[in-house]
Amino acid sequence: MAGVVVTLAYFVLVGYLAKALRATQRLPVVIASIAGLMGTLPAVLYALYYVVANVVA
Repeated sequence: MAGVVVTLAYFVLVGYLAKALRATQRLPVVIASIAGLMGTLPAVLYALYYVVANVVA
């Protein structure tokens, strides 16, 4: 359940940044920023998996 909440919060953050950056920056900057955040998603999910598998169990 915690993984679902963190993943949803992560995508809400990405959406908020897209909206905020779109108003002030050009499209390539927005695309690069979102791509950078999306690149960190596997690390976030792996960290959650590690915590659930090793610490909770």
